[in-house]
Amino acid sequence: MRWPEAADEIVVRDGHLTIKLFKLADGWYAQVESAIEGRIFEGRVTEMSGLLAGHPMVSGLADEDDGSQEE
Repeated sequence: MRWPEAADEIVVRDGHLTIKLFKLADGWYAQVESAIEGRIFEGRVTEMSGLLAGHPMVSGLADEDDGSQEE
């Protein structure tokens, strides 16, 4: 099986968030925007999990979707 070429740009939209990642020679450049709040972050990143986990709009979404089921 042959794998596709790696992307130089990745765009993810989920609800009100848009995350754009641009590949650099030695890392990634990220733009994170909210349709509600506007620009959340823009700059070089090496790991997205810490960036997103620390933002109140994103961590609030994680709290709402904790996997529990109510009947």
